[in-house]
Amino acid sequence: MSWIPAISGWGWLLAAVLGGVPLGIILLYFLKLRREPVEVPSTYLWSKTIEDLHVNSLLQRLRRSLLLLLQLLAVALAAIAIFRPGIRGETSDRGRLVFLLDTSASMQATDLENGESRFEKAKRLIRGRIETMSDSEVAMLVTFSDRPETVQSFTSDRRRLIEALERVRVTNQPTDILGALKAADGLANPRRSSEVGDLNDVQVADAKPADLLIYSDGGFQDVTEFNLGNLVPQFISIGSEQVSNLAITAFSAERNLEKPSEIQAFATVVNLGTEAAECSATLSSGGEFLDAETVSLEPGDQTGLSFTLESEESLALELNLDVDDDLRLDNVAYAGLSPLRTVSVLVVTDGNTPVRLGLSTPKAAKICNTQIVAPSYLDSEQYVARADAGSDDLIIFDRCRPSSMPLTNTFFIGTLPPSVVQQGDASDADSPATDASEPTGWSWASDESPLVLVDVDRTHPMMRFLELFSLLIFNGRAISGPPGSLELVGADIGPVLVLAPRDGYQDMVLGFEIVSTDGEGGNQANTNWYAERSWPVFMLNVLRYLAGAAEATGAPSYQPGETVRLRLESAIAESKVQRIGGEQIDTGVGPGGVIEIVETNEPGNYQVEAGERLVDLFVVNLFDRNESDIEPSPSIELGYEAVEAAEGGVEERREFWRWALIVMLGLLAAEWWVFAKRVA
Repeated sequence: MSWIPAISGWGWLLAAVLGGVPLGIILLYFLKLRREPVEVPSTYLWSKTIEDLHVNSLLQRLRRSLLLLLQLLAVALAAIAIFRPGIRGETSDRGRLVFLLDTSASMQATDLENGESRFEKAKRLIRGRIETMSDSEVAMLVTFSDRPETVQSFTSDRRRLIEALERVRVTNQPTDILGALKAADGLANPRRSSEVGDLNDVQVADAKPADLLIYSDGGFQDVTEFNLGNLVPQFISIGSEQVSNLAITAFSAERNLEKPSEIQAFATVVNLGTEAAECSATLSSGGEFLDAETVSLEPGDQTGLSFTLESEESLALELNLDVDDDLRLDNVAYAGLSPLRTVSVLVVTDGNTPVRLGLSTPKAAKICNTQIVAPSYLDSEQYVARADAGSDDLIIFDRCRPSSMPLTNTFFIGTLPPSVVQQGDASDADSPATDASEPTGWSWASDESPLVLVDVDRTHPMMRFLELFSLLIFNGRAISGPPGSLELVGADIGPVLVLAPRDGYQDMVLGFEIVSTDGEGGNQANTNWYAERSWPVFMLNVLRYLAGAAEATGAPSYQPGETVRLRLESAIAESKVQRIGGEQIDTGVGPGGVIEIVETNEPGNYQVEAGERLVDLFVVNLFDRNESDIEPSPSIELGYEAVEAAEGGVEERREFWRWALIVMLGLLAAEWWVFAKRVA
């Protein structure tokens, strides 16, 4: 143990002033009294006045003055208190400290004494360690949740470190310590200028060993691909051995395919505490009670909950566990059904009954506003303005093509996109591009001939629920797409349905016609696909995926802090995002109707609105079993090295100046009592 003062410049000045106070007090006791003449009728009454002459005897005065002794002791204790004496344990000779503070969701657990959270205790321990730093020690503070943040770089200024510590806030995010370890690794393990074994290899900086102090409950995965090198780790485990926590680890809602008005909600509840627990799970929407179930689980057990509701509209659901456990964040979960989204589709054709019927089925009609025009419409100013503005979510070109690609997704049937991206001569899709334009990369890969389908990419959303191997196709050609294209359907002559990206948009090309033109200029069938059950399903997939339409489906769920990317209708230029019960977030709409939301730290239901219309919905939930499993770890694995939790934590500074002040106040009170008694 070592004694440590904690005194600044003003403290030394005050100590110097107090050093002269005892001398002043003593001098006051030896000042000659200014005696007033008193007329008395008898010399007997002179005895009281004569006693004042005793002040001239120093030793006699000190023996009799209890007040002087009390005052000197009080001043001495005040001087000691200014020096703030204390003791601390032996410190490392490395002189460098790296504080890693866990700010993840599990640090919100309140399983400690007096309801103190783990995060509050970790900050208290770090502050105590900072206060014990000597003037020769330097330290830095790094926080970590799902990403690291260097709050304070290396400094010996204890005040700056404490101010940085006070700014840190706990988050709702999961834990990933690797980034924080890499931040500390850059100091203690400097890199080299070339590969190991090179004769000219030099170390770019001197190694600076440091003590790595990790304040966490250990609720993260083992870090194996990491070399500690010159870092000397110490794990300070935060949390108690007895914890209680019921957690919702999954919650979703979806419509019954056979009965669309029926909604089914499913949830998973796990007991991740050390004691048996029982509570009720309450389902609500907009504060309105919908249903409830009872949950009773032993430690480590889990159960599934299911609810059935009736609604044809979009819905925001909230599930609450009515229990007061150590971690409240995972006692609530959110789910929702996205609103029905209507898309605008322009069909350019000389006449195609199968396409018209495929877009007019009951399901397609609910999500699609279709306009059918002749190919001559492509030469009008109205089309040019429409294509340049991207007013449509999808344009279908049946046996025709525009002079340039529109600013939206496209579907070409029996023809290729124009040979150039910008305006140019598009009389022949196989003609070379002009110097001022960029080729699209589309070309025919075979001559026209009968074909047989041999392969379908069933994993792609465009091909869901499709059986195509029974189709008869009289004439078609294989397609060669631009770089990045994806083959959806393959035939014996090559790819016949290809999807390719284009500057934020997507283009799909079908290598055969559905309806072809006969010798007399009339329409005739080129395939029997229109008579198969797969045709309306395919057209519905085109609307859902390529046009971006969707029926009221389950809202996607994201973790706190995760960036959310959504694709809206092409006609929407501005949107706003609002967490139900929270603040509004304004966001712009990027190319292709894509928006990005980064302010997702708070769990809840988030609504995306365009004007007064609800256009999309997503939810933010914790849903991380590692965070909900709040039982502290006895050790952590860092680079194949097990780091045991420090017993008793890190020793804090022990102060004695407070006790000195208390005794000083007691002495002043005693001095006042003695003085008041004598005066009385």
